[in-house]
Amino acid sequence: MPAALPARTPVVLDTSVIIKWFRQGEVLADRALVLRDAYLEGRIAVIVPMLVAYELANVLRFKTDLTLEQVRSAAQSLFDLSWDWAAPSSIGMGRAVEIARAHGVTVYDATFAALAESVHTDLITADECLVRQLSSLSFVHYLGDLSRVSGGFGR
Repeated sequence: MPAALPARTPVVLDTSVIIKWFRQGEVLADRALVLRDAYLEGRIAVIVPMLVAYELANVLRFKTDLTLEQVRSAAQSLFDLSWDWAAPSSIGMGRAVEIARAHGVTVYDATFAALAESVHTDLITADECLVRQLSSLSFVHYLGDLSRVSGGFGR
């Protein structure tokens, strides 16, 4: 990925990044918020599999400091965003299974990688372990490598 993101660069964000938009006390939340702001300002386009809605709601459901209404509100806010939702497909699922088997990751995690690969863009994750497991996939990037200043990856 370039040092700075050109206008409307499409990116796939996984749930580990998006959750930080709602849990701002988490590690790397500042970098996740850079991506959120870039999206809101129209500098990037976000593409996510529909799976993200269920994953986010599930993670938030287990946060005991959140009320049921707060979890519902966070889940609803996902649908208020006008990002690109990718529906499941047999081709995408097949590729996710291939990636999962080849790299020892879950099909859930591989779904994000398969999506990014299919639309020829980058996947950004806050999961360091996943980045290591998918290290042979050049389009998978760690959120911690995001430059706060440029909004890009400083590699």
